[in-house]
Amino acid sequence: MNKKFAPLGFKNILIALVVSILAGVITFTFIGDNSNNLKLDSNKVKIIEPFNRKVVPEIVVDSYSGEPISFDSNRVKVLNFWASWCAPCIEETPLLVKIANEYPDVQFIGLTNDDTEEKALAFAKKYQIDYAIGNGDEYLSALQPIQPIYGLPTTLIIDKQSRIAAKVIGGISGAEFRKALEKLRVE
Repeated sequence: MNKKFAPLGFKNILIALVVSILAGVITFTFIGDNSNNLKLDSNKVKIIEPFNRKVVPEIVVDSYSGEPISFDSNRVKVLNFWASWCAPCIEETPLLVKIANEYPDVQFIGLTNDDTEEKALAFAKKYQIDYAIGNGDEYLSALQPIQPIYGLPTTLIIDKQSRIAAKVIGGISGAEFRKALEKLRVE
């Protein structure tokens, strides 16, 4: 059985080229965003200097309990993107809940990505999340031009001027995250 293979054709080669370029751009953007690190340290808190901070869009999301979630402009805010199926999210959540309880003057918000309400609520109950949580899929679209979120968990610390002041890609680490909160609370 001698089968002949059809040539790929210009259209298929063009599609493969475009996909390759997009993959390269996404990879460069993700790794380039952490270019200050000698290696990609996904748990490092990256503090953003005030002159480089970008204002985030106002959040317009309902919590899973049906109440609106909005930013409190007089407080530092922690915005955590997570999912119930995400292993690093499962690992970081007890620490994040503990830190939220240690800093009652900081507003904590958890937004799920690519998750169901049922699974998110079960996760929140299991890990005793007592701050506002809701579906973040639409907010991620609004945030994309300012701060793309490439993986879960990702946590943003937003200053009192509604600007991204710090970010953590991957699970948070307690000491470093607390240090960042301490610094940003007094700005």
